[in-house]
Amino acid sequence: MQQEKINIKSDEITEILGTPPRWIVRWGITVIFLVIGVVFVGSFFFSYPDTVIAPVTITSENPPSVVVARATGKPAAIFVSDGEKVFIGDTLGVIENPANYRDVFYLSKFFSKYVSNDFLKDSTQDNLLPKHLVLGDIQSVYNSFSKATNDLHIFRKLNYYPQKISALEAELHQYQIYYDRQWSQRNLTVKDLKITQQQFNRDSSLFSKGVIAAVEFEKSQAILISKRQALENSRLNLSNTAITIEKLKQNIVDTKLEFESQRLKLEEDFANSLSQLTSSLASWSKIYVLTASSSGKLNFMSVWSDQQEVKAGDALFSITPDSVGEIQARMVIPFERAGKVKQGQRVNIKLDGYSYLEFGMVEARVASISSGYNDKGFPALATLPNGLKTNYNTNIPFDRELLGTAEITTEDITLLQRLFSPLKHIYKSRIQKEEK
Repeated sequence: MQQEKINIKSDEITEILGTPPRWIVRWGITVIFLVIGVVFVGSFFFSYPDTVIAPVTITSENPPSVVVARATGKPAAIFVSDGEKVFIGDTLGVIENPANYRDVFYLSKFFSKYVSNDFLKDSTQDNLLPKHLVLGDIQSVYNSFSKATNDLHIFRKLNYYPQKISALEAELHQYQIYYDRQWSQRNLTVKDLKITQQQFNRDSSLFSKGVIAAVEFEKSQAILISKRQALENSRLNLSNTAITIEKLKQNIVDTKLEFESQRLKLEEDFANSLSQLTSSLASWSKIYVLTASSSGKLNFMSVWSDQQEVKAGDALFSITPDSVGEIQARMVIPFERAGKVKQGQRVNIKLDGYSYLEFGMVEARVASISSGYNDKGFPALATLPNGLKTNYNTNIPFDRELLGTAEITTEDITLLQRLFSPLKHIYKSRIQKEEK
């Protein structure tokens, strides 16, 4: 059945509900206005800071260095223990690889002891290269160096070219003596020819006068021809000897050139193979050897046993220097609202490892902002005037880098300003539109 509509303004309803007291309406309105007034006046005094959130790392002026694995595998050896004092350049361990690290270390010490520039100059140096080494990736380079060293050693030990040059020079000397003797013989032949020519001239005169017979004249003529032939033979021998001397000189020059060329080639091969081997040893050490990059106290990070598998890029050790220097906060200000961050602004740091509700926040000040940037934002540096003492008077121990979130207070604005900021923006936007 349809319900009847009730008229709440009827006399019957008014009589039932009654008339509300006037003081409730009067005082209720007053209280509401007082509350609104208090809120409005309080908005002048209560500020609401404008903040920029940025990731932060609290570190030292001399931060701990981290030793990172550059190869994947089990540690072949660990030479240090947790908490040990180490020095820069110390060998901390070796990552497993095809080479026997003891052989590689022995070879490195051998080179530092025996191989030097004097090795190239010393022709009596015996080949003392170690053999039967397991060098893995370095093996082929070491074999090339060993061959180059053996070739150079044999070349110097045999002394073939210098001996050949000495023999050729001795032969040249003998030929020069032989040439001088042939020249003396030629001079005697010339004198003998002159005497024979004079005798022939006399016989020719006597023959023309009929004093001697034709047989005697022909005999004298044959002797003259024989002497002339002897002179020509002497000249021919001198020419042949001179040609032999010139050939010996050329042979000596060629041998010297060949000697220098062979010597330079062998020494260059030795130097190149030595350079390649040195580079290979350095590359092997860089990849597989864990070396202390600084001096200080060593702490294990992710490797505790030589049976543990490590991957390339894993942080294995950290080295805390003896003097950490000033403690600093390094931030990366995001691109959004980065223009509001200025030097000297207050920073509240909430540490990830220490709840700010229990331990409080660390106070800092923006010291500098880099003009450069990375893919996350602008790097910035903040100082800690109170150190790691929080606003709860709690001292945070600093034995490693601390991560957290930084709240940078860019400006303190009142609630009233924050309330009217959108209205102000709308008003200015409309005025600019009307002016256009």
